[in-house]
Amino acid sequence: MNKSIQETNLMVKNLAEIYESGDMRRVISECQRLKEEFPNSASIFNFFALANKNLGNYKIAIDLYVALLKENPKNSMFLTNLANIYKDQGNWKKAEKNLLLALESNDKTENSYVSLGNLYAQQNRSDECIELYEDLLKNNTIKESKNLSQLYFFLAESYRKKGKSFIDRAIENFTLSSEPLSITNCLEAIYKFKDKDIFLKELKKINFENELNPFLASIQTHASIRYDIPDGNHFCQSPFDFINHSKLTIEEGFDNNLIDKLYQHIKSFDYSTQPLLNNGDQSAGNIFSSNEPYIKKIKDIIMSRINKYKEFYKDSDSGFIKKWPSDFNIQGWIIDIKKGGNLKSHMHKLGWLSGSLYLNVPKEKNSSEGNLVFSLDGEYLPGDGKIFPSKEININTGDIVLFPSSIFHHTLPFDSEENRITFAFDIKPKY
Repeated sequence: MNKSIQETNLMVKNLAEIYESGDMRRVISECQRLKEEFPNSASIFNFFALANKNLGNYKIAIDLYVALLKENPKNSMFLTNLANIYKDQGNWKKAEKNLLLALESNDKTENSYVSLGNLYAQQNRSDECIELYEDLLKNNTIKESKNLSQLYFFLAESYRKKGKSFIDRAIENFTLSSEPLSITNCLEAIYKFKDKDIFLKELKKINFENELNPFLASIQTHASIRYDIPDGNHFCQSPFDFINHSKLTIEEGFDNNLIDKLYQHIKSFDYSTQPLLNNGDQSAGNIFSSNEPYIKKIKDIIMSRINKYKEFYKDSDSGFIKKWPSDFNIQGWIIDIKKGGNLKSHMHKLGWLSGSLYLNVPKEKNSSEGNLVFSLDGEYLPGDGKIFPSKEININTGDIVLFPSSIFHHTLPFDSEENRITFAFDIKPKY
C-alpha cells in the first residue's frame, strides 16, 4: 500500500530524531522495520547507511550508497554522503570526484559545498578552500547553522595556515564558529601573534569545565613557562609522568605475519600533505575504517594496551584520566619516513590519548637515530628564549608508546636506507 506524503514525511522526521539522538543501533533497527512499510523511501536507506558508517561498518555503508546511486546517479545527497565516507577512509580522489558530481546535479545542497571545502582544508589546499567558502558567504548560499559553523572553522584554519598576515581573518572566523576547539584555536592564534595582556584576557573568558582538551592544556603549560605564571590547565599538568613505553609481544598477536599484512595494506593508501614531515609520507583518512581482519587485530591489540593504561593511572587526579570520554573514536594513520627524514614538533589537537606503534625503526645499537622526543615546547610557539623541559625515548621496532595528547613531540633524523614506519593513533572524544 502506497503511503501518503504526510505519512512519509512524518516517518522521515521521526527517523531523523532517532539519528540525532546518537543511538545508531536503534536507527538500524528502525530502518530494517520500516523498509517493508515504506519500500520506496530512499531516506530509510540513507539513514541505514549513515548509521552503519557511524558504527564503523564502512563497507555496508559504501555498498548501500553504490546501490542507491545506480538507481539515482545524480542524487547529490547520496553522492555527498558517499564522498564523506571516502574522505574518512583517506580515499580523497574518489571523495572529490563524488563531491564535484554532486555539485553538478540539479538538487545540489549546501552540504556538498561545505564538504568540498572541508576536503580542501584537510588537504592543505588553503587557497581553494578560501575561494570556495568566501564565495559561498558572499552569495549567502549557506543557511544551516551547523554548516555555517563548519564553514567558519575550516575557513579560519585555511587563513591560519597562510601565516601572520592572515591571522586576524583566522581569529575573526574562529569566533564565528561553534565547532569543537574553535575557542582554543582562536586562543592559540592570539597567543602566537598578539601580546601577553590580550592573551591573558582571552584566557580568563574560557570556561575550563567545557573546554577540557589537550590543545588548551599545551598552550596553558607553554604560557606558564614563557610568562612565569602558574599552570592552570586541568587536563594534565605533569605529562612526562604519563608516558608509557613498552614492547608488544607475540602472545598479544603482534608477529611477523601481522606486520607483513600491514605493510601490504600501506601500499593501498592515498597520502596526505603533511607540512611537518621532512622526507616522508602520511596516510590519509583513518586506517581503522578498514574491515580487514588484520586491521581489527591490530586495533584489538592497541585497545587492550589502552585499557591497561587507564587501569594503571586510574587513581590519578589529572583531568584526562578523571574525565576520560565515555564515547570516543580511535583514529589511526601510517607515517613512513625515508633516509634523513624526521617529523617536526607537534601535538594532537583533537586527541585525548595518543600513541605510536613502531613497525620498523632502522638504527644501530645504542644509537639515538629515529628516537622520539617529548617536549613542553612546539616549534611554532614563541618561547622568548625560555628553556622548556624535554624527554627522549629510545625507540626500537616493536615498541609501543602511549601518552597524553597534550605533549609536543618530534622524531630525530636517521641515516639508514630502510624506512622508519610508524602506526600512529589517537583516542578522540566524540564531541
